[in-house]
Amino acid sequence: MANIYDPPRSKWLYPDRGMVKWLGFFLSDHTAALEQDSDTGQPVGTPQVQQDEATIGALLDNAYLTGETVHIQLNVLENDHFPPDTVGTVAGFSNDGRVLLYTTHGAKQLNVAAIRNIRAEEPAKWYRAGVNNYGQ
Repeated sequence: MANIYDPPRSKWLYPDRGMVKWLGFFLSDHTAALEQDSDTGQPVGTPQVQQDEATIGALLDNAYLTGETVHIQLNVLENDHFPPDTVGTVAGFSNDGRVLLYTTHGAKQLNVAAIRNIRAEEPAKWYRAGVNNYGQ
């Protein structure tokens, strides 16, 4: 047994990373809990300022004429929270006080009296910020 290979300690010793190697387990447990919560939990909207009927009407008319995308918050509480904003373009109005809104989930009719706040979506910047010499 004189021919036994004994590698140096640096070749066989595993550099233990401590708690770093266990972070993946905590992360997967955490994401599983978040997925379960997302199934049961509902997204909530941030409360916006209550607007008067004249302002809401003017903003709806402007959105209809310009075709702007609007964020509409309804004056309805669900579990002591406001529901998420309804985002879409105004397609028209009805005689009974409803507005037709085209959203990504299809067309919706909203009661104008139930609208708490409406705001236009900021347009996406199609240009590069800080560049002033286009075409030169």
